[in-house]
Amino acid sequence: MRRRPSSEHTVTAQTIRIRARVHAQTGEGAGITEVQLLMPHPMETGLRHDEAGQRVPRHHITEVKVTLGPRTVFAARLGYAVSRDPLLVFRFRDGKAGQLLRVTWTDSRGEQRNGEAVIA
Repeated sequence: MRRRPSSEHTVTAQTIRIRARVHAQTGEGAGITEVQLLMPHPMETGLRHDEAGQRVPRHHITEVKVTLGPRTVFAARLGYAVSRDPLLVFRFRDGKAGQLLRVTWTDSRGEQRNGEAVIA
């Protein structure tokens, strides 16, 4: 098993990478917006030990929320079994090119990150 260096246990100020696009306006799948979120985070389970044999504390994203204006288009609660730097993909209806999506996540230490993207 390959171990990560201890310097990777902290969350850096890396931004959430967001890609959002509307599918074709006609035919099957018309008006569906697909969103991809890449959220840099160590996602520690609390079960792993470091090089000194000490347990690495649990540290993972617990909640994710995506809004389009006042409307919540995606919300999720995550557990410690999600891999490092999670990639979430979801779809919703009635998104339009040019609208602003806002993403917020909170982790088990209470830290938050935010990101925004315009739908293409």
